[in-house]
Amino acid sequence: MLRDKDITKKFDTDRLMYDGVKLYPPGIDFTTVSASSTIKNLMALVFDMKIVTHSPGPNGLPGGYPIRLSAKGAEVVLPEELSLEEAIKINEKAQWYDGVAMIEDDGTVVFSDYAPPIMKEMLGFDCKQFKPSWVDARAREMVTLYRQLEEKYLGKRAK
Repeated sequence: MLRDKDITKKFDTDRLMYDGVKLYPPGIDFTTVSASSTIKNLMALVFDMKIVTHSPGPNGLPGGYPIRLSAKGAEVVLPEELSLEEAIKINEKAQWYDGVAMIEDDGTVVFSDYAPPIMKEMLGFDCKQFKPSWVDARAREMVTLYRQLEEKYLGKRAK
């Protein structure tokens, strides 16, 4: 977006994404990038910066959206030719490719049919759905499974 006008078609977005990711300095984890984005967003909210950026789940919506961040919160700012309802449908369809079939009203994540067998085969994690109240127990379980996988392939725990 440039001054509320969608200029996406002027760019090869696939190439930009590829080039952007490969430019991360060696040793910089993706979590570092996520953390810096979080700090930017927090500053925009606290200091009423009115910046246009991208964020996952603004105002509880599924998926990611272009937003304007200010002291008022997150305002979804879509291109004129795209309605919010259409954007939601796009995100709900796209989440399947991330392994999520649906998110129920109570926050329960139901995984796409192909995801649980992969998680079970690769990691030993047997989970077809995930309730928010399970987060602590399932996180501990996953840490244990990752450590076992690490020991199996590396012979010892990495620091």
